[in-house]
Amino acid sequence: AQYPKACVAVCQDDSQGVISGLLDGVFDTGMIGMPAQEKNLACIPFYQDRMILITPVNERFLSLHREAEPPIRTLLESPVILREKGSGSKKRGELLLEQLGMSERDLLIAARANDQETIKNLVAGGLGVSIISEKAAQGLVEAGRVLRFEFLGLDSRRDLYLAYRKDLALKSHV
Repeated sequence: AQYPKACVAVCQDDSQGVISGLLDGVFDTGMIGMPAQEKNLACIPFYQDRMILITPVNERFLSLHREAEPPIRTLLESPVILREKGSGSKKRGELLLEQLGMSERDLLIAARANDQETIKNLVAGGLGVSIISEKAAQGLVEAGRVLRFEFLGLDSRRDLYLAYRKDLALKSHV
């Protein structure tokens, strides 16, 4: 409202794609789901989220959902939908699997997708389960289109970061 003539171009990519775009000068700023390791990028945490497991709404998952401590390992025996390689969500999911004594090799991977909207819709459609950001899943959970399971006893926290090149001054186009 303070700058009504300002125009923002929004591009969607995974964290690694955003980092590459920042390094190549394609983006001035970006939001990423993992801290960048590149020394010439600054990363400022701006939001803390948690990772959860979402499932379709069917009798099998509803009965597990009613349990006091749902068995996450059992849920992960279902077909799983994962993010692509450069995703911060995928990296955080791998750390959760590690805490469970599992790895991606232990999963029956049904699909890989490059965005959370596709994953949420595939899960809601019954294709499988997925490890996803709690905030990203909130709307479908509230609408009753997917079930939400927490990683009880595990550190499922995830920071989101605002990233920019340290050597780049933002230009005023107003």
